Amino acid sequence: MIHVPAPDPFTVFGLQRSMDVDERALEQRYLKLSRECHPDLHRQQETGDCIAVLQRAAEINDAWKVLRDPWQRAKSLLELASPGVLDREKKLDPAFLADALELAEEVAFANGATINPLRERLERAIADDLEALHGAIRSGEHALAARRLHASHYHRKAMRDLDAKS
Repeated sequence: MIHVPAPDPFTVFGLQRSMDVDERALEQRYLKLSRECHPDLHRQQETGDCIAVLQRAAEINDAWKVLRDPWQRAKSLLELASPGVLDREKKLDPAFLADALELAEEVAFANGATINPLRERLERAIADDLEALHGAIRSGEHALAARRLHASHYHRKAMRDLDAKS
């Protein structure tokens, strides 16, 4: 089977490639594009045209899923700017990985009074990850951004695990 790369979500929405996206404008653009491809508007068309409309609708929905989530948006930007960078930069610093393991253990044993301070710490770590990711992408440091994106997975997973305890 031939792999066809997904269309550039920024192009689908007619946006510049950037981490900085106005979420309200993005949602309005999504609704406008979705209405244009709504099947009810294209009932009388030929079968081939209907297929094209459905493909366009799927393209818009896929792009929406990427653009509305800052982590997916960053992943897309990195792959568009430097194809393969996420695969090349998977190896993380052993000291970071040791800290991530300790964090996972801390989450596993968290209870009562320890949960809220741990949640606040994780929220700060995730916010720091996103800020550093934005900065690295803006400055064209794709390898650094890719490593930061991979590192953020550990903090976000720790938060999901902590949320599951509540």
